[in-house]
Amino acid sequence: MSRLAIAALVAIVAWIPLAIVPAAPVTWLAVAAVATGGVGALVLSMSLVTASASLSLVAYAVALTMARPVADPVVSVVLGGTLVLLLALTHFAQRSEGALLGPGVVAAQIRHWLAIVGLGVAAAAGLTLVGAVLGPVLVGATLPVVVVAAALGAALTVAGVIALVTAPRGADGASRR
Repeated sequence: MSRLAIAALVAIVAWIPLAIVPAAPVTWLAVAAVATGGVGALVLSMSLVTASASLSLVAYAVALTMARPVADPVVSVVLGGTLVLLLALTHFAQRSEGALLGPGVVAAQIRHWLAIVGLGVAAAAGLTLVGAVLGPVLVGATLPVVVVAAALGAALTVAGVIALVTAPRGADGASRR
């Protein structure tokens, strides 16, 4: 069931840039993101799902650059929240594969995910506000500047996943939360 949920989140994250502008470069990136994320969902690979999320984030930046739409904070917040939930779900599914989970564990995990999504939504909303303020200042920004900014965002995503995966463990091997 978790593989299906991960694949659905990958599809949502890859679809958002295509909804902005279905141009060739965005489509290529979205197809690569879906393929990478689909394989990552099947094998529960945090690395592949993170690569897929990063490709989707770059596709989103390229789509925004090409279309130059009016800022839409709702789409930004949905994308940020979905990205955070995708990575959290993949991490949990990878760690709990094959385990029998009781209802208390599932309820605690859902509360944990809601907190994570809330944090992702807050971060996306904050970045959207910063983008709205800086947007008029950077109207003449060239494509390389936008690509570098997207790459920095992808690097921060990867850094967050590395921090999540390398979190300290207790004496019994379980992650501390």
